[in-house]
Amino acid sequence: MVELGELREGIMREDLIEFYAGIFKMDNIEVVGIGANLSCLYGVLPNHDKLIQLSLYEQLIGAKFNRQIQYVSGGGLTVTIPLIFQNQLPKGINHFRVGEALFLGTEPFNNAPLENMETGIFTLYSEIIELIEKPRVPMGEMTTNVDGHTTEFDPGMIGKTSYRAIVDMGLLDIDVNHLTPADKKIEIAGGSSDMLVIDLKENTQNYKASDLLEFKMDYMGILRILNSKYIEKRVKQ
Repeated sequence: MVELGELREGIMREDLIEFYAGIFKMDNIEVVGIGANLSCLYGVLPNHDKLIQLSLYEQLIGAKFNRQIQYVSGGGLTVTIPLIFQNQLPKGINHFRVGEALFLGTEPFNNAPLENMETGIFTLYSEIIELIEKPRVPMGEMTTNVDGHTTEFDPGMIGKTSYRAIVDMGLLDIDVNHLTPADKKIEIAGGSSDMLVIDLKENTQNYKASDLLEFKMDYMGILRILNSKYIEKRVKQ
């Protein structure tokens, strides 16, 4: 991996030749590719100039050491798709690490779905384990919550109530910022380590304990869920 400005992994360009000189002396190492990471940490885009640099590094290494490097990996396919459609992808780039575009059918440049791609592959279901009508505003002296956040409430909500559902997953499993209820009439009120609280408002849908609530997730939400050993995964054919 070569550093192209994103400041995640990658060798600095001034160290490239020395690095590969050492690597090519190792009999137990086979170099099959060179790549770069872009867009993941700070959002540096993989534009045409960046990928031209990567392709030139591969040519430089090949000429210097008389070695052919098979793969030149231009980052995640998702963030380079617009360059492909605009015919701006350098010919030397022949490999991508596929992620969001394949599994979510979206591209982050415009935060939009890709044509002819399915966007509803992943759905998360969580069971309601408690449902009670409660006040809208907490009662008592307040400090930060378990997640380190402080919350302010509209004084106009004092004295009002809503139906609040507890579901059987929490911050251990999912970041609520990457989670959205499929039912637009309800919202996530907050979460703790092993439970989320869902505001059902007037509960006009007549949800009850043991019902399953459906949620949609973005890319990072799906990563967290798939990596959680507490969440059961099922594949529908």
